[in-house]
Amino acid sequence: MKKKTVALLLTLSMVLSAALTGCGDSGDTGSSDAGNSEDSSQVSQESSSGEDSGQAEGGESDDGGAETDKEEITVTMMVTEPVTQELPETFPLLDAIKEKFNINLELTIVPGADYGTKKATVLGTANLPDVVCGMTVDEVKQYGTSGMFLNLDEYKSYAPDYFGLVDGEDRAIETNKMRVNGNLYCFEKLEKYRVAIAPLIGIRMDLLAEQNIATPTTFDEYYDALLKIKEAHPEMYGFSTRNGTNYLIGNFAYSMGTGGFPTFNTTRGMYLEPATNTYVYGPTDEKFTRVVEFLRKAYADGILHPDYANMDKDTMFEKLSNGELMSVYDNNSFISRTYNPALQQINPEAYFDILEPLKDQDGNIRAYRYNKDWTDNVAVISSRTEHPERIVEMMNWLYTEEGSLLSNFGVEGEHYDMVDGVPTIKQELIDECAGADDITSAVLGKLGAGLLGMAYYVDETFSAQVSDPIYMEQADKVAAWTEAGELDFLPNWLSFTEEEQEKVTEIEQNLSNIFNQEIDAFITGKKSMDEWAGLVESLKGAGSEELENIFNAAYDRIK
Repeated sequence: MKKKTVALLLTLSMVLSAALTGCGDSGDTGSSDAGNSEDSSQVSQESSSGEDSGQAEGGESDDGGAETDKEEITVTMMVTEPVTQELPETFPLLDAIKEKFNINLELTIVPGADYGTKKATVLGTANLPDVVCGMTVDEVKQYGTSGMFLNLDEYKSYAPDYFGLVDGEDRAIETNKMRVNGNLYCFEKLEKYRVAIAPLIGIRMDLLAEQNIATPTTFDEYYDALLKIKEAHPEMYGFSTRNGTNYLIGNFAYSMGTGGFPTFNTTRGMYLEPATNTYVYGPTDEKFTRVVEFLRKAYADGILHPDYANMDKDTMFEKLSNGELMSVYDNNSFISRTYNPALQQINPEAYFDILEPLKDQDGNIRAYRYNKDWTDNVAVISSRTEHPERIVEMMNWLYTEEGSLLSNFGVEGEHYDMVDGVPTIKQELIDECAGADDITSAVLGKLGAGLLGMAYYVDETFSAQVSDPIYMEQADKVAAWTEAGELDFLPNWLSFTEEEQEKVTEIEQNLSNIFNQEIDAFITGKKSMDEWAGLVESLKGAGSEELENIFNAAYDRIK
């Protein structure tokens, strides 16, 4: 296993020191506007002052400079190194932490392919470093009651900026879903600014123009468009999927007025129905037949690719890039940055563009975006650490304006400049990475920065700076549709008591076994829709209604 241990005892250069000293404490509490640090900095300063906030143990000094009278300590941190973005031996954030907190951050960097095994080892032995990054919320929930992780609620006064964000009006309920028996154990990677992406229908706009078809606005119009294209191009198929039947269903179901198996939760038929603000097991919902009948008709008409159930992402890419598929239900990042370039190698005039979320049979418009924040990459602190206050304080700083800028862009004047109030990476740094497959990852990799680096209040402004204009146009559409209420952020998964979780796991497994065994027979026409009611009764008999009750009881506790 590749493993690098980095012990950093460096102080900042004069440039970095000056940059930090000039910043002061502009921590963003997120209580009113998570992106407006100027409005919230005074609130943060007031809430983090005095004895209750732990200033005596080492908060920022009154003049905003680094504390110099703290005892020097070493903090161990295990981090994952993604394939697409290596962590350098040293980078600006580590120097800043040394200067600001007198903490030597010793990193154990584990390649992404080995990280799951490494996590399982340290969690199994309870021999944790001071900080473990790259945890999933599901893992936190699994081990949260073991006493291995620091209960952050007990150190809330040391993290006013973080709690100001996660307990803010726009995040409080979702944060409560991550709590274990009412306690919060993790630092989540939060969205400060993200280039907006969402799984949406991307359709070959050149084929619509060729057949003189208006851009579809309803599912009926979408289907009719695919049929007309099929008449002109009988060798083509309308759509397929890259993650199996339940992923395909999950993409369409919510937009059609029902739900279940959202985004990548392909074993989970439960979803939050916004019309009633209750959790529902999708396959037993009366509107779920809309999805089944839509896919069933598409299969019979040669619109749904016959290999849909077994198609993986590589096969899907092949079908999209060789011109075999008319449309795809996927996120705009893949559509604009992966599928279109590949397709245009064989046909320069061909391209996919995303459709605005389609109206369902009731005339309603709704679709999912991915979760607002990143629940698959959180950090926990070992309950055995000798320096809990110092570490919580350090982590909290990453959510301040100062910490966010450093962890996303490096050092002002050296790596980026503020241009009309927007942090802009210097062109010379971009030019150094001109030959890279992914400019964003290459540049941020040099700085140990961004989502795949050490940022925890993530700002993707640099990605916007260098991204393809088509991608940014689509991102702007996604943002506008979100603002208009047509796109909803996917809710976090609920937390349960230990007893509830055991029951949820048992029932979900039973339901999955029944549903997965039957569903493709309905789509391919091997079973009549007259038999659907029997499947619903089987699912209810296996505990779908009990599962709904458990979910809604857990939801009621946190609302």
